[in-house]
Amino acid sequence: MRGLLIPALAAGLSAVAIGRALAQDPARAAPQAVTLDELSVESRDGAARDPGLPPPTGTIGRAPAPFAGGQVASGGRVGFLGNRSVFDTPFTQSNYTEELIRNQQAQTLADVFANNPSVRDQQPPFGSQPSTFIRGFYVNSRDYAFDGLYGITNTYRPAVEGIERVEILSGPGAFLYGFPPSGSAVGVINLVPKRAAATPLTRVTAQYLSTGHAGGTFDVGRRFGDGDAVGVRVNGAYRNGATPIDHQNLGLGFLSLGLDVRGEALRLSLDAGYQHLDLDAESNGLTVLRGVRIPRAPRLTLNVQQPWERSDIEHGFGVLRAEYDLAPDATLFGAVGGSLATRDFFRTQSTITDAAGRLQQQIRTVSADNRQWRGEVGLRARIDTGPIRHSVAVVATHYAMDEPFATALGPQQIRSALYAPVLVARPDRPVPRPNVTTLSELDGLAVTDTASILDGRVELMAGGRFQAVRRDLALPGGGFSSRYDKSAATPMTALIVKPWDRLSLYASYAEGFGFGPNPPGSAVNAGATFPPVRTSQIETGAKLDLDPVGVTLAFFEIAQPSGILDPRTFVFSLNGEQHNQGIDLAVFGAPAEGVRVLAGLTLIDGRLSKTAGRAYDGHVAPGVPGLQANLGGEVDLPAWMLPGVTLTGRVIYTASQYYDQANTQTIPDWTRLDLGIRHSFTVNGTPLTARFNVENAAGVRYWASTGYNALSYGTPRTFLASLTADF
Repeated sequence: MRGLLIPALAAGLSAVAIGRALAQDPARAAPQAVTLDELSVESRDGAARDPGLPPPTGTIGRAPAPFAGGQVASGGRVGFLGNRSVFDTPFTQSNYTEELIRNQQAQTLADVFANNPSVRDQQPPFGSQPSTFIRGFYVNSRDYAFDGLYGITNTYRPAVEGIERVEILSGPGAFLYGFPPSGSAVGVINLVPKRAAATPLTRVTAQYLSTGHAGGTFDVGRRFGDGDAVGVRVNGAYRNGATPIDHQNLGLGFLSLGLDVRGEALRLSLDAGYQHLDLDAESNGLTVLRGVRIPRAPRLTLNVQQPWERSDIEHGFGVLRAEYDLAPDATLFGAVGGSLATRDFFRTQSTITDAAGRLQQQIRTVSADNRQWRGEVGLRARIDTGPIRHSVAVVATHYAMDEPFATALGPQQIRSALYAPVLVARPDRPVPRPNVTTLSELDGLAVTDTASILDGRVELMAGGRFQAVRRDLALPGGGFSSRYDKSAATPMTALIVKPWDRLSLYASYAEGFGFGPNPPGSAVNAGATFPPVRTSQIETGAKLDLDPVGVTLAFFEIAQPSGILDPRTFVFSLNGEQHNQGIDLAVFGAPAEGVRVLAGLTLIDGRLSKTAGRAYDGHVAPGVPGLQANLGGEVDLPAWMLPGVTLTGRVIYTASQYYDQANTQTIPDWTRLDLGIRHSFTVNGTPLTARFNVENAAGVRYWASTGYNALSYGTPRTFLASLTADF
């Protein structure tokens, strides 16, 4: 403020008019007044406040502000610690914004993950379950968090229309978020719901995806009451039609409601939603018999699945969150939420039996219900002890799940081929028989203290989480096939040093605690769980905030048990330990006016150890590429050339991968090129934006992944077009 006032007075002006009120009523300004645009003081954590006060500890309605360029945020949620700047976080975290999701026409989380070099999809495109690999380790989509809570988000192709941010934490997150339901101990994906902004929003989008998949979305947000204290955000989507894959149809319906109340001391939020998904002949990963050379990838629009295969999924959820400021530096917080999902699958699992691409397809039905709920209560506070400032946090969590599971195999197998699929008449559907009911209870208590000195230039973070895990697999006739009741304490410690204001150096150690790899859906022991195990990570790195460009560099080493699926018996078992060490590099921001960049690379050396009989010790871990790289950018064309037009492009590279522990089956490296253009203009006072994107513009045929015993197709050339109107 002083920087604006002093020059004005020096110029001999009698007044300086600042704010919306004077802009709307110039008559209120003095004759010689200078009317400036509306100003606000906003911290990097996104909360408007007096810069002399300590930063707020709450998260409701306080999403960190976007970084320069608007594609990523300057910070994100770090578990029960609340929001922190990316440059003050001793881990690798990427936070993708609603603006990026909208401009890239992302229809799934996998479309957002494609921007991150440390993340790769485990499932082929147009599949139902968007599980991923983070730093070469499998992350089950059951373990995605919603507003910091597990057990809420849809496991199967969750809609992105109601999401404000997609936050990706690389490395173990059990200390920060608690025990993940499926035990994915490396990496956390957190979905932040949308909140109504101060400016009213009414946005409608019409969408089209080749070769006949069409629909639309709407997004409405309003704030009401004194000081706009009450916010309402409603999002909806409906899409249906053929995908680029042969004889494949996808239908999706989604509706969500986000409410929030922002008082001086009390803040509340409520989120609820419903999603229905149906897929005909959905894409599934393939298995490969041991010793068989993996054939060249087929034309990616070719579909080996049978036209009569069908997947039906329904999912509903609700979350209530509250925060109360006990004092300026102390916030009590709590949340409770739950979800209910049903799924019904009638499909085939394909196995490649020879190098020519012959297939054997096993018919299978699956029917299951899933009921989950999660609660937490905690306290965040700041305490000064002489020259040391402490930020302390404590949280207690509880999670419960009940999932009856029924399945059946068809009496016959179908013989087909990768390059010339054989389509057969719809057989009688095998009646699913009750298999097991999974009963889980996960409890935790975590505490941490972040001590900082020298105005925050040195921070020492230390804490731990005690976790109790109870999981029973109940048999339909009574009794249990397995029962686990384990507990463990997982520590976390980190040191952050800032030799300069814009440079952070850090080192951290964190442990995860989980069930280890779960059997994939193709395994005959799908649904089984293994005893909980620990995962550990050491990470060191540097983060440079050059605003408008950010650079992060991390060195990491992670160890976790390794699992393998027998391609003949389809029995999944643990065999040894996997050690991944590597480097993460990310560059993001707006290096020049009208230019935005989002790039990075991940180097990984993944090795096996402690395998049975030491047979595969030292071998490269299956599904772990040595190099993953992304280079994305946007350029706004000059106004004298084509006003309002932006060109976009992205290159994704992934090195070769092994399919088996023996390192005899491999797929080659691949490169994918995505291109796009968008045009923002106005018609009769209504802002419009037309977008056109092409994924895999070169039409490259490639296998995308071999991880977690699934050979996954790449993305076919796909055209996306949309028109958005802001009323």
